[in-house]
Amino acid sequence: MSDASTILSLGQLEQCLKRMIITVCDLEDLEPDDIHRDDRLIGGDLDLNSLDAVEIAATIEYEFCVRIQDLSAAKATFRSVASLAEHIARERGWPVP
Repeated sequence: MSDASTILSLGQLEQCLKRMIITVCDLEDLEPDDIHRDDRLIGGDLDLNSLDAVEIAATIEYEFCVRIQDLSAAKATFRSVASLAEHIARERGWPVP
């Protein structure tokens, strides 16, 4: 998905995350544009659950070298594609508007 030295814009990162979520969570009938940046991920219209969150977190760690360690912050981090992208960007030291 992303070379460790590549800096992505938030928009590019959000698109990448949407494709990743579709793949990891077996949402084959969706396209990235079907997922809006502020859609609730866990318990929302996508019908994702905590196991999906674990799979997403493992993939983020593998693809972006970013761990989501703080369980108290995980709920806010997994709120939406936008919040996930912002978390990854901050952890990678990429610009966040």
